[in-house]
Amino acid sequence: ILGGTGFLVVPAHGQAPGVQPPADPPDHSCTLNAGGGIAEPAGKETSNFSRGWNFDAGLGVRAARGQRWRLFLGGNFTFDQLDVKPAALQEARILNPTDVGLLEATAGKAKFYSTTLDLTLRYPVYRTFNAYLFAGFGWFRRDLEFTSASAQSLLQPGSPVVFGSGGNSGAYDFGGGVNVNIPRTKGLMLYAEVRVLHGLAINSASWLIPISAGLRW
Repeated sequence: ILGGTGFLVVPAHGQAPGVQPPADPPDHSCTLNAGGGIAEPAGKETSNFSRGWNFDAGLGVRAARGQRWRLFLGGNFTFDQLDVKPAALQEARILNPTDVGLLEATAGKAKFYSTTLDLTLRYPVYRTFNAYLFAGFGWFRRDLEFTSASAQSLLQPGSPVVFGSGGNSGAYDFGGGVNVNIPRTKGLMLYAEVRVLHGLAINSASWLIPISAGLRW
């Protein structure tokens, strides 16, 4: 700004000299979250299931911190439900011609449960949001339920389950996401993340990609 015999240079970001930028959002030593979204099958499961929905919830504690980064150790639960594709149901009937219950089935769905112990590395990208990466391992369960058409009644309000199977195994997961601070909430954040979940042993063919959003504190 010109004036008299000299001038004053105002910083390009618009702040007067000596004024500090706003502090980062509150940093909690404990964190919890809950959200949901869509669940995409991957690998061999793409021929068996169509896109479904998911729910996830987690709880963690800060294990280490640097000048900017934060490392959290936490437990995460996910539930995913996908519909069985008609072609996969027909193939199951052909491969199991003596299973009466399966022959009566007209639809099916798969339910996936997992509980994992994850390490999460957070790093601030800007004052209002941070990005994170995570990876871990834990327990995984895959359940299949096939139902048949039925006239609804008081005692049978929906389609009865005529065939089912399931199994437990280990699993690992990894992924990443972003946390966006909600102003004037003392650390409440919106988050969006992508997770890759892979079953092991008897569930080694199971690959899922849950994409979720929710609230984190």
